[in-house]
Amino acid sequence: MKILSPAAHGVIDVCFVVFVALAPVMFDLAPTIDTTCFVLAGGYLLVTLLTNYRLGLLRLIPFPVHGWLDLLTGLALVAAPFVLGLGANTAERNLFLGLGIFSVIVWLLTDWKAQARSLMTDPG
Repeated sequence: MKILSPAAHGVIDVCFVVFVALAPVMFDLAPTIDTTCFVLAGGYLLVTLLTNYRLGLLRLIPFPVHGWLDLLTGLALVAAPFVLGLGANTAERNLFLGLGIFSVIVWLLTDWKAQARSLMTDPG
């Protein structure tokens, strides 16, 4: 069931960016993971701002393409603890698994075929 509209997905994207950017402050993470969080948050923010939907500013990325980027990122986040050899039940492992699982669930719930609009071009 696709219950998330593009606008709702955009709000989740912004919350995701804020959470990932604050994760190094909220959790005691390794310095390399801190950097990874900042890069991930920046990448997500860039994709959010470039997507053709209500919160997009430049509308360069079609909404379905944004979806495939979200899915690939979510799967990469789930795989990261295993690929990087992060220890069992560490904050880093739990963060990556949680973010990845959350991303995949949001992907599954989002209506990727819905009409996308932008605050920059659509009248209020």
